[in-house]
Amino acid sequence: MKSVVFCSSVRFKKELGEFITQLKIVAAEKGLHPVILEPNFEDRSPNFEKLHEKDRLNEPNYRETVAGKVYDHLFRKVRVADVCFIFNKDGYLGVNTTGELFAAAMAGKMCYALNPKTLMGSYPNDLYEEPSSQKLIHEAVSTPEELLKRLA
Repeated sequence: MKSVVFCSSVRFKKELGEFITQLKIVAAEKGLHPVILEPNFEDRSPNFEKLHEKDRLNEPNYRETVAGKVYDHLFRKVRVADVCFIFNKDGYLGVNTTGELFAAAMAGKMCYALNPKTLMGSYPNDLYEEPSSQKLIHEAVSTPEELLKRLA
């Protein structure tokens, strides 16, 4: 069984948590035990999590801690996982998730994504297609069941 690291914008923290919970349930039903490496998102208000990254950076505590958390995720989780899963709801990739995707690709990881699109910009109304990121996605995998098959 392969290990998987999840990468996502904090704006999708709740949905990512639901996806991972469902993956664990499906895996347990099949007697499988994948190693799941999750982002270390701080508990913030839903309004804060929905902000664009440039606006989140105006909050001093977030600004002080975000680089360390991204670095930790890259080197403790992305680097050691077998597979990288980009949870890009609606195709959206934030700046930090894009960096994680590029790092995983450079490390030779198989990279899956929830959505085949890779959109950047200001979510949800000012997005543009990012073709460089799209080239790094091996396959779109839209359900926990489909992902589990690829981890087995």
